[in-house]
Amino acid sequence: MMNESISQGEASGATPLSGETFSAWLAATVRTLGGHSAACLHLDNPVLLEHIRANHELNRAWLDSGQAGEMEYLFRHAAMKDDLHVTLPSARSVIVVTFRNKWGHPDAAHPFPVPAPGAPVGYISAYAKERDYHHVGQELLSGLAAELVSLSGRDVGWAIGVDTKPVYERLLALTGGLGVQGGNDLLRTPELNVRVFIGCLFVDCRLPEVIRTPKMLFPCETCRACVKRCPTGALEFGKPIDARKCISYLTIEKRTVLDREDGAKIEDWLFGCDWCTTVCPVGDAAETRIPVDLEWLLKTPAARVRKILEGTATSYAGVTQLRKTAVVLLKKNPSPQAAALLAWVRDHSGSEVVRAQLMAW
Repeated sequence: MMNESISQGEASGATPLSGETFSAWLAATVRTLGGHSAACLHLDNPVLLEHIRANHELNRAWLDSGQAGEMEYLFRHAAMKDDLHVTLPSARSVIVVTFRNKWGHPDAAHPFPVPAPGAPVGYISAYAKERDYHHVGQELLSGLAAELVSLSGRDVGWAIGVDTKPVYERLLALTGGLGVQGGNDLLRTPELNVRVFIGCLFVDCRLPEVIRTPKMLFPCETCRACVKRCPTGALEFGKPIDARKCISYLTIEKRTVLDREDGAKIEDWLFGCDWCTTVCPVGDAAETRIPVDLEWLLKTPAARVRKILEGTATSYAGVTQLRKTAVVLLKKNPSPQAAALLAWVRDHSGSEVVRAQLMAW
């Protein structure tokens, strides 16, 4: 639904700005609000509708292949993604933006305590540093909506999606010319490569379209570094990702017990994986992952850990999921500290999920 805090009485009118003026306004406003790039599309744009139709066929084939693993919500959302006028019946245009939250910066901050010397650790993806990108994007787009209301001089109904609505956000960004689809299935942009997030502002007025042409330094097919770096074979160039082999899926989305093969795949990752992003197009000069002391994670009261996770992307996984994965990492660790910590978990954990993982293999 459109945001109900703004009256929609005159929403069907067009903005008085011309295309070029609106394009310049949009780019400048998004940058001022902390975003990177932006495009604007009519939801009845025939190219967009054709892209959605083609994507529907690819998505259904991918879902039917089983490669989505346990992500049942993707099946539930499939029909809604295929028709934006069903999902957002009053929307007429969408502004698509890219933004980031210091993803990959060595000085990006996180709230996790420094691991004790010699402690068993697991690693969290660098994108989870700083504020949760969902919150960053929603704040940016809320500000953009307010600026749009001021610009148009009339009421505008709007709705925001930052991985929170059943829409093909990457497809919208691609159709708007904000980048290309990388070999790792992520949006790859000319300036920031794949380390960007996507947000969508749907509005019930017909804005001038802003469609860009991405000028990439080189095509993905001549590089394929992301595919080569993937340690599990989840990526094949030109094909959809096999989520069942993806470390990010295994540590974040798969909520059932990880078997021995899954455990081998996740290496020392506790949440997410950076390998296919750090090589696009060059590797990091410094370690940007978040090291987490597994003893701290398992022994600290859950409410306190939950408070640490609050406001970060790791809150999506939650304490139980992180602890389940921590058990897997410890079971692969031959050190006496790991064995002692597993014994402590066996004696003290009240989580059925954690205990099931402990006994799995």
